Amino acid sequence: MSVSANRIWRQMSEETRIAASKLFWYESKGAAKQILLSSLAKAKNLREVTVHKTPVERLANWTAGTLSLPDQLVDDLLKNYLLHEHRGVIVSFLELLKIPHVDGMIDESFDLATLSKEQVHKAAHSLLASADRKGAVLYLKYLVLQGGPWAAVEEVLAAEE
Repeated sequence: MSVSANRIWRQMSEETRIAASKLFWYESKGAAKQILLSSLAKAKNLREVTVHKTPVERLANWTAGTLSLPDQLVDDLLKNYLLHEHRGVIVSFLELLKIPHVDGMIDESFDLATLSKEQVHKAAHSLLASADRKGAVLYLKYLVLQGGPWAAVEEVLAAEE
């Protein structure tokens, strides 16, 4: 199964995409916001100035309803949503792997190459058994996008489906 940020985005419920979109529009600044404005203008056949004047609630609905956005943008939408709504899942996973972190953000000095495939599999299975299964599945799919040792998570997700 080939995983892309857009594939994950399309698999999310509309309600979840709207929540992720609202977070983005309220919290993001600068270039990412401009790229999304341009993408929405193109998708909706509108001028950018029109999209720029649109209320945030409508922008969030348009963003959630646009199922093909630039991958880096969707990656940002997913990351922001996970950090805001499912930080507990992230912290649990990192603690299962004994990865040093600050509130879910991995310590830069940690070498991910030290993780074995078996460790990652075991932690992924444990996470999927947690109370927040929806958040766990979304986070694990997001990790697969990051590659490296996280690519092993794809096997766990495939076995769970």
